[in-house]
Amino acid sequence: MIEVLVTCNESQRYPALIDPTEQRDGFVKPWFDLDTVREIAADTQEDAARFSHGSVDTVHVLTGQVDGQEHAVVLNICWMYLGGEKHEEAVEVCQPNEEGRYAIGGFDWCWYQVAPLIPSQLKREPLPPVPGQRAS
Repeated sequence: MIEVLVTCNESQRYPALIDPTEQRDGFVKPWFDLDTVREIAADTQEDAARFSHGSVDTVHVLTGQVDGQEHAVVLNICWMYLGGEKHEEAVEVCQPNEEGRYAIGGFDWCWYQVAPLIPSQLKREPLPPVPGQRAS
């Protein structure tokens, strides 16, 4: 795992850990610490209030104590699913990995790395030959 900055909307960037070999169509699956998940939760809820719940998934962090131990429950709500056939998939309980990190949105949110870039994200087109030169 390497530490990078990721975004899924070009305006909000978050630190995350990724496995550079785990990609789908150039998108990565970031793993966030709980403090970053709280930032994502605040940002998604603000975006939903501004743009409507029908256009933005929201993240929620619920905390509480059980037998004196603090616990966090992370929910990802896909509001667009609530009124349709996928209503049973509208709420996802996000489980932390062994390091206590959460894969918010997984590949579905189309996260991509903004710094540093990993080799498969560097899509270089061959340059056209200079006039009078042979193409290689």
